[in-house]
Amino acid sequence: MSVTDWQTWAPFVDALRRSAPPGTHTSEFVGTVGRGGAQGTYLDDGDAAARRDRDRELALTAARTGGPGPRAELDEALREVAALLPDSEQLVRVVAVHGGGRLGGGAPSGGGARDGGGARDRRDARDGGDARERGDARDRGASPSGDAPVRDVVELITLPPAVVSGPTAPVLEVVLEPGALPASYRETIEPRPDAATAPSADPDAVARVVAERMPDAVGAAPEEIDAAEMALPDGARLPAEVRSLYAAAGSGALKLAPEEGRFGGFEIVPLSGSALREAFLPAARFGTWTADAGTVAPRDPADRVQAVIGSPLWFPVGTDGAGNVYAVDLAPGPAGHLGQVVLLDHEVRAGATYRAESLAALLAGRVATPDRPESTTDAGGVSPAGPGAADGPVEFLALDPADWMARFDAGTVPDTLKAAGLVPDRANPPVLTDALAVADRLLALRGLPPIEVVRLTRPARAERKGLLGRLFGR
Repeated sequence: MSVTDWQTWAPFVDALRRSAPPGTHTSEFVGTVGRGGAQGTYLDDGDAAARRDRDRELALTAARTGGPGPRAELDEALREVAALLPDSEQLVRVVAVHGGGRLGGGAPSGGGARDGGGARDRRDARDGGDARERGDARDRGASPSGDAPVRDVVELITLPPAVVSGPTAPVLEVVLEPGALPASYRETIEPRPDAATAPSADPDAVARVVAERMPDAVGAAPEEIDAAEMALPDGARLPAEVRSLYAAAGSGALKLAPEEGRFGGFEIVPLSGSALREAFLPAARFGTWTADAGTVAPRDPADRVQAVIGSPLWFPVGTDGAGNVYAVDLAPGPAGHLGQVVLLDHEVRAGATYRAESLAALLAGRVATPDRPESTTDAGGVSPAGPGAADGPVEFLALDPADWMARFDAGTVPDTLKAAGLVPDRANPPVLTDALAVADRLLALRGLPPIEVVRLTRPARAERKGLLGRLFGR
């Protein structure tokens, strides 16, 4: 069997129905299955108090006897399905209808459906119902058409690359311009023609420290150093201190004397082949539009470091082994020095922190106490005004499905959007069916591939047998 066969899902659908409290009409599971496990959310329209009491009683019994917990049957059924997907994950929506229901079809929860397995249906949400009419779908387990489900359904949902999932929502946002980044991530810095090295800069001192602390080190070839310089943008050049460091040691641990208040050294970042060379570039620091559209770079209060998300002109030379990088600044601020050392912190979403005026000063232990950057951001690095608040074209909006549908109807979706968010409140993500319908409308606006849904329904013969079994206890 495969995940596109109804028989694969039938044990889980039946377990989902049995797990519900009395008086339930529909039970629903939304989540991912595969790679040896499953995770998701269970919803139903039954008595919430009765559900809590039942689960509590089963949990207490399991703790006392060592027996199965309240969701043991569900977990086991999902593990059986997950075993068929060892190398991938499948987004799925499963609806179990109680009391038999009527035979017939509700619309699938997404667009671009293809034939699946068992009893199958093919529908396209772009031609379907209005998400605004389904505001209570979470409680009713409603289908996208707005009608209550009339039979058991399994929907296997495949999202195109433009649709991004999040930790709390299967459909977090739609990227309307592939590869696009927010404006702050597109900002760049350039070398300053008048920038000068600090008085403490000393290539010979750097070479001596390396020779003393790494006597067996092998330096990088001159050609490799030249190649690294040629790869720099805007005609930037490597300072003599950097050339001296790599001529003395192409890689390895540069450990200094452990003295209180002094710099302890770093692991030299190789000139090529290290992921740390790109780890702090804007594209690498970017996560999602929902999280990062309002991110701005902090400002150095002393104006030594230019405010930008990230830059290839912050040239990594060392790492502390904890994911943080020491970089030589090739484009300092007005009060900075060419070749000054900045810290790129892996826990900070943007910018760099000044550490020393030169590489020699850093290795000699003359390290500045980090200043608290000045910023218009909160602790998370996002403008309090929120995405889209800055002057200029609107590139990102995060709205709930009902508001998106209102904009579709009014024709007020901005043509300048690069991405669209569907979860303005992470604590209250929208119903999956509503989010899928909106996402498909957004994709259609730009001619992007639709969401694909394989819709499986219990074969009519099996459903009649199941109804008789429930009526007569068999």
